[in-house]
Amino acid sequence: MKKFLALMVIAAMTLFSVSAFAGVDLKIDDDTFSKFGAKARIQYSASNPGTDKVVVGLGEGRIYFAGQVTNTVKFGFNYDFAVSGAVGAGGGRASDALVQFDLAKEFKINTGIYRMAFSRIGLQDSYQYILINSPEVGATGYVSSGLAGWRVGGVTVWGDLANGMIRYNVGVSDGSYAPAASNEIGMSARVVLNFMDPEKGYTCPGCYLGKAKVANVGVGYFTQDNSAGTQTYTATTVDGFYDANNMTLEAAYFMYDYDTGAATGDSPSGWYVEAAYALDKIQPAVRYESWDADGTANADYTKILAGVNYLISGHDAKVGVEYAMKDFDGTGVDTDTLTVQVQVQF
Repeated sequence: MKKFLALMVIAAMTLFSVSAFAGVDLKIDDDTFSKFGAKARIQYSASNPGTDKVVVGLGEGRIYFAGQVTNTVKFGFNYDFAVSGAVGAGGGRASDALVQFDLAKEFKINTGIYRMAFSRIGLQDSYQYILINSPEVGATGYVSSGLAGWRVGGVTVWGDLANGMIRYNVGVSDGSYAPAASNEIGMSARVVLNFMDPEKGYTCPGCYLGKAKVANVGVGYFTQDNSAGTQTYTATTVDGFYDANNMTLEAAYFMYDYDTGAATGDSPSGWYVEAAYALDKIQPAVRYESWDADGTANADYTKILAGVNYLISGHDAKVGVEYAMKDFDGTGVDTDTLTVQVQVQF
């Protein structure tokens, strides 16, 4: 056992002594190549009320592969895993497994399992957030319980028009809204208007850390019927994003319609606004969230988060601290949570 542990320590030291977290490239020729690597977020968390001790866990781990077979046939695969407990969902799963047909900058096709193009936060890589946790108000309804968060299995057509000024996404899926999921067809759409640099790739980061100047406004829509045909679920969102000169600003509004026919609770809504500013290797960040549960008893809340990141090497190696205060309007249990996170990726 001691020999095994020693070997594991040596392997870990070898892994994390890599000077640049850039993944490993495998190249056959100019048209056929792949990149693979790993990511991890180690978290220390304590909450009040709740546990009176610090819980240590793997917030998320990931092994990824991405590349192309030809200039028009590309692929991506993410396998995410976490330990069980207060930090981490437990187990592992293929969060993303997609094939992309890159036919033109105006016309691309994704098929497989991938992030739904509905909201900006749903398209963001969790390893590039400005705060440790994503906005709670943006994770309602259309986030599937059968797949990883914000993912769907389906087909999406997307591309950039007018030299990148307009990004469009239109998709059909096998169902994402968990209470209604029974292989019912889900339909999603998103349009983004860019005012500065167009964003590259299908997904997007929470901030660019000086690598781009981006300003845009996006609108998203999702709808799905339940298996009995008695309920139509819809979700809409409007979001705005700005990132330039070390400053990041983001805001979004969400409205959900469950169409249940009940007197209350049919149309909850929420919004958030967040900001960050990078001072060399120090990046403080704040967020305010508000949720209106549309009559559901004691479910309205506001949430304030404040944190700071120490950017050892951008998003590739950083340490973050986040303090979150969630206050309910009524008899709901208010909660304060402190989280510390160590993140690496290569």
